Amino acid sequence: ISKTRLYEGAGGGGEEEAKAARRVLVYILDTSLRLLHPYMPYVTEQLWHHIPRPSATEDQVAHALMLADWPQMDDEVPLTTSEEAVSSFESFQALTRSIRNARAEYNVEPGKRISATIVAKGSLKDEISAEVKSLVALAKLDPEQVIVVEAGSDEAKAAAAVESVQLVVQDGVEAYLPLSGLIDPVKERKRLEKQSEKTVNDLRVFES
Repeated sequence: ISKTRLYEGAGGGGEEEAKAARRVLVYILDTSLRLLHPYMPYVTEQLWHHIPRPSATEDQVAHALMLADWPQMDDEVPLTTSEEAVSSFESFQALTRSIRNARAEYNVEPGKRISATIVAKGSLKDEISAEVKSLVALAKLDPEQVIVVEAGSDEAKAAAAVESVQLVVQDGVEAYLPLSGLIDPVKERKRLEKQSEKTVNDLRVFES
């Protein structure tokens, strides 16, 4: 998900968006290295010197991870969390997983990009629309043939009318993947004929 914010080739390019992603990634890596340092001192020390970090204070003998402050947590103050954000991200994960599972089930070539219509309602539609670049990257979708529409809208009804695979991700989130983009009719017919022939041969072996 960070890649779509950091790299222009992955759909990003916004400077403010890229800066925010870098700050989050550096904070996570810095905290993780501090926590891991007692168990992996040499590796974490080396890695820590390659990330942006605050300048050494006057009371520090050396600017080293082994002398850096241990991450602190005030037990009396709960961690800042957003149940709405967690729920939205879980919905995004479930949507991505469903599309990838469908690709595997229909034997879609790994590098082939497919079209999709995502149907969601309310705030979920807005959240998925905001992360559509990440969805395109993670689920191998065609960026020019991906739309996110409101549940119950004319666009949603039109997507349901097309011959497609319907994925019910959860209450309020569905995806429609047109069959024309998932399978090649000629290749699929050959595959099924080959599978049928193999099944008939296996049955003959069992009968004999």
